[in-house]
Amino acid sequence: MIKFFRKIRQKLLSENKFSKYLMYAIGEIILVVIGILIALQINNFNQERIVKEQNQIIQQNLNKEFSENLIELNSSIDRLNSVIEGLDMLLLLMRTQNNNITNLEFDQLLNKTFWMPNWKPSSFVLVELKNSGALSKLNNNNLKTLLFKWEREFDQMENNNVNYKQYGAEYIEFITKNGSVRNIDALTESTKNLQRSSIAKNNLELLNNPEFENRADNFYFLSVRLREHFQSIGEIMKNIIEVSNSKLNK
Repeated sequence: MIKFFRKIRQKLLSENKFSKYLMYAIGEIILVVIGILIALQINNFNQERIVKEQNQIIQQNLNKEFSENLIELNSSIDRLNSVIEGLDMLLLLMRTQNNNITNLEFDQLLNKTFWMPNWKPSSFVLVELKNSGALSKLNNNNLKTLLFKWEREFDQMENNNVNYKQYGAEYIEFITKNGSVRNIDALTESTKNLQRSSIAKNNLELLNNPEFENRADNFYFLSVRLREHFQSIGEIMKNIIEVSNSKLNK
């Protein structure tokens, strides 16, 4: 093709047809410019297609990760609800001094409160996006805003979780020293083959102990706060799943 254009130029110059040569040269420049513009357009189209495909993969991975995390979070909220319900009943018995329950019923009540949340959501996809810089290139601004909001809320939840575990450990430690953890464990499904203790019991006198009441109250207060954080995070996660899924379906 280049040789073909060169021969035409040489022929026009040899025939002293400068004006025609000039028109031809201008036309050739225009063709070159058009060719460059077309090439750039094709390149831009390919780049946009690649970016779109990358964003689709990112949102698909985020959708899957947050969907799985939400299932585990809801399970933790259910367990935390049971803890709060048990502590609420425990504090009610202390307030009313209604001790018309058996030792077994007391053990069952304490058993409901013996749980520490261990929700550790997977963050592999999000961490990878941040480390690679892909998160800043995400073209879904609503999704980016929700991800930043989720991180802030998660950090606040983690701070509250530290206090929750501390007071929860102190609550359990008090029962360990003044009652029978073994009798509580004997009611737990995973350790149901464990026999009840023959040397210790959870005496109903614990319901008259001010220190035990204070520890149960602190544990209750922080359990409620942690549940609020869980629920708030859960709503953000639902929005992340919804927004990412809506983009995937377009």
